[in-house]
Amino acid sequence: MPGRDGETLIVQGDPCDQTLEITCGVGRAVRYSREGDRQIMAFFFPGDLVGLPLSSRHRYSFEAVSRLRFVRHSSGIFRPGFPSLDLVPERLAQAIWREEKAFISRGLILGRVGVQARLAAFLIYLSQRLPAEHGLLEFAIPQGDIASYLGTSPETVCRTLRRLRDNRIIAMPRRDQLQILDQHSLDLIAEGE
Repeated sequence: MPGRDGETLIVQGDPCDQTLEITCGVGRAVRYSREGDRQIMAFFFPGDLVGLPLSSRHRYSFEAVSRLRFVRHSSGIFRPGFPSLDLVPERLAQAIWREEKAFISRGLILGRVGVQARLAAFLIYLSQRLPAEHGLLEFAIPQGDIASYLGTSPETVCRTLRRLRDNRIIAMPRRDQLQILDQHSLDLIAEGE
């Protein structure tokens, strides 16, 4: 099934009756506070399962970042026996780990000192997950989403990306493409050096 840019596919707090398997595109896990504040908690990529029934209600909302394609599964297939999806317990455990790892990764990225180190770590994380063609990553994540994920402002993200481009560590031939030119320097920045 297709998901349009910004479309909400899972709503936080709804019964956990569906799980989505991403086949193409990028999605984001979003949580809303009681006051209505919106925070991006994780990004998900092709091959990921989102909305796994780890509780009776969805723990987060799930939105398409860019055009997304997904397969919708009834969460009932994840009950004991896994008859419908042919999921053996090891594959289910792996799916749960991948979903949780997306949230853990954000914590590890936010633990870096300084926005530049956090953004560098985020770009390294994305380079391991986004599809690439001839060294160019399909970088369709808006700067506002990056800012929300990193707990900073879109202006700070824009300035930091510009600094990385000016130092020839990355290139962005188009707004939706990213190329890492100097992996070693990006690694050092991510480590706070």
